Amino acid sequence: MDILILSLLMFQLCLGALSITVSLHHIDGSEMVKFMMWAQGIFTLDPNAASYTQGASWIFQLHILTGLTIFLIFPFTRLVHIASGIFVPLRYLFLRSGYQIVRSKKRGQKHPAE
Repeated sequence: MDILILSLLMFQLCLGALSITVSLHHIDGSEMVKFMMWAQGIFTLDPNAASYTQGASWIFQLHILTGLTIFLIFPFTRLVHIASGIFVPLRYLFLRSGYQIVRSKKRGQKHPAE
């Protein structure tokens, strides 16, 4: 699974870099308006949201498809551990009991297992 996600991320990076050359031909932003309408259609639950991307360059459509695929398989990869690095520190900011006790302050107290 690791090789798959790394391959998808590298492919996504290359598609993003290649899309720059296609974007240079559309300085007016007409291609991006199509995807803006598509994103708005998704958030407003428009059943015809996919029709907004028709006629857009294939590289943009493939870039969107690959990105959505990465989001789809994200929970089943090791990348899910990134979320713990993002969300756990928020607990330490807002909760007083968020610190980790490494050693007890009581000296000489034996653990029950000893």
